[in-house]
Amino acid sequence: MITKEEFEKAVEVCNSEFKTCEDCPLRHKAFLCGVYLTKYIKNELAPAATGTSSEVSKDTNSTHLDDSTKSDICQAYDTADKACADILDIYEGMSACERRAFDIGEVYGKICSTRDKLENMRGAN
Repeated sequence: MITKEEFEKAVEVCNSEFKTCEDCPLRHKAFLCGVYLTKYIKNELAPAATGTSSEVSKDTNSTHLDDSTKSDICQAYDTADKACADILDIYEGMSACERRAFDIGEVYGKICSTRDKLENMRGAN
């Protein structure tokens, strides 16, 4: 998983016309940045319905979010959606050779992740 700071920096890099993938904090990770951004959005940006702060209204019979939380979620979603669209645009503009290299990198990341999971399982025995 990635930190909030890594997520924000990666989105900033993806949305910048002056920064490149070399500036991205995710460039040395096992998966492509899109995988991490998607996982972060799915796991970190979804507010817990059991929260006790301003995320959930004080009405215990309902889990309605307050306006500021809704706004934060919408902003995060819009930023991530734009980053994903930018990544897809970049991919579509790649030559066939670049796409193969990109896809090989993704497969390599999955292999590394699977190997790590298997090693962790072996260590748990």
